[in-house]
Amino acid sequence: MSNATLTNATDISDSAQGRAASFVPTNLRVTSGNLPLSVQTDVPLFPGSSPVMTVTGTWTMTGTRVTAGGIGVVNAGSIGVGYTAVPGSSGPLQINPGNSHVTVKV
Repeated sequence: MSNATLTNATDISDSAQGRAASFVPTNLRVTSGNLPLSVQTDVPLFPGSSPVMTVTGTWTMTGTRVTAGGIGVVNAGSIGVGYTAVPGSSGPLQINPGNSHVTVKV
């Protein structure tokens, strides 16, 4: 079985099904099609109607067999949580569908 990796922020959605505007990459050396592969330390950003409604995300579990610079690569099987400024967690993040040209075989 293989999982598509994340290279495009619009492939991430938050619990309200809003698409991410961008993610802040922390590893620019590993790329696919000139786009950085997302790793566990990257921060996805979701636009909101005000700064309070803006959601940021963190990855709690990523690929364990494939790493970039020692950090797990985000793939379709990764688990993330979105956060707002108030009151806290906004729910799980979803990857739909990811980059099918770069796959991680398990």
